Amino acid sequence: MKHSFTHETPIEETLAAAQRKVTTRRELANALGHETRGMREYAAQVKVELARIEADLLHDFTDDIIDALNRPESLTRYSMLEIIAALMNSNPRIVPDSYELLQDCLYDEDSGTVRLYAFRVLARYGATGPARSLKVWPDLSMALRCFHGDSEFLAMLNELINMLAGRADQQVKDAAVELFAFDAENARGMLRRKAETIATYAPDVLERIKAEARAQEAEAAAVLARKEAEQAAAADADSDDDEEEDED
Repeated sequence: MKHSFTHETPIEETLAAAQRKVTTRRELANALGHETRGMREYAAQVKVELARIEADLLHDFTDDIIDALNRPESLTRYSMLEIIAALMNSNPRIVPDSYELLQDCLYDEDSGTVRLYAFRVLARYGATGPARSLKVWPDLSMALRCFHGDSEFLAMLNELINMLAGRADQQVKDAAVELFAFDAENARGMLRRKAETIATYAPDVLERIKAEARAQEAEAAAVLARKEAEQAAAADADSDDDEEEDED
């Protein structure tokens, strides 16, 4: 397909044309599958700008957007994730339709940005209803375990907090608090503050975990005390045996 733009055309020029003409929007969708990386990335950038201005103009091209999550370059992938996030509220089917590719992006080996944007899509989808939060939580919780400490981790926590503040199921809130109970008590700095915020969504869970920890500590102390008492008794018995031998 011949395009009315090249990857050197000013983005503003193609963006303006895309706002006016469906033919340009169709060309951009087609360019997402172009043989050259430069053209794919150019089309992705124009479409992101269009999504920020008037996302509804892209509803007819969701199949092309989802398919472009398969492209090798990270810029195209995370651009499509941003577009999916923009389309999600008015077209909620776009997330189930792209779910397997979203999972692949969530564990992208090459780009932390792709991982973060995929996490954002899933968390924002989960914020829209209890059933949706239950669907995405296994993937989100695994990602939080895998990427703990990575550069994008704190931004992921922001998205998690926003999901918990939305319409997430209480089971998800409970599980999130369990996941971050240790950090809420022991971490420092920003991580601790975010973990403490997460803990507010199920304070009873945090108190239960604290009580269980105190009980475990008490049990460990009791076991240690018994061992020390047994050792002391054994030492006394050895001392008595030594005294008897000396008397003999």
